[in-house]
Amino acid sequence: MGIMVNTTTAAARSIDDVSEQIFRQVEQSGALPPHLGAPEAVGAALCTLSRRLSGGEARDLAAALPSTIQAIVQPCATHRDEDPEVFGRREFLETLAEHLHIDTDQASAVSHAVFAAVEREIPMKEITGIESQLPADLKDLWGRHRYVGSSHAERPADTSLAEPPPRAGVQTPAPDQHSGDVGADSTAAGSSGGVRGVRRAG
Repeated sequence: MGIMVNTTTAAARSIDDVSEQIFRQVEQSGALPPHLGAPEAVGAALCTLSRRLSGGEARDLAAALPSTIQAIVQPCATHRDEDPEVFGRREFLETLAEHLHIDTDQASAVSHAVFAAVEREIPMKEITGIESQLPADLKDLWGRHRYVGSSHAERPADTSLAEPPPRAGVQTPAPDQHSGDVGADSTAAGSSGGVRGVRRAG
């Protein structure tokens, strides 16, 4: 299972703000070995992931990415068969490790850093669309970051049962608070509680 990632083209062009932010988050994660740059890590992790997806879903992923990263990943999503390659977490990490010249533990750390940064910047429907095509062990590697530090305001309906029940007193407005603000506070409190629940589960 080969990976073809052209990071030279991306490095030669100006980097868009969102791609730069993703690269910076990956660099600041502490997951990258000294010899490995963020563009190469991001490209390799996403290209390896795209091979596990159907051709259509892989193209959807590439289209959802900011322009600089899209230029790195799009060839992986287009020059391929429509059927996904079949592999699980172990083979994913081994393939990524071989390509980046790192061990599988480092490949796991790199994957988490890349996926966490990317999931903050792409639409929720794309996150869940990718997850729906992955086996259980790769779902954990990909989808575990979706709410932690994310800017996504809404959760997919199928996760509603996993949210903890609201705690007493959390949604009670202050005496001088206008009634129109109660809904916003309730939503924020529910969202905050959901994030804490996911962190405990992860």
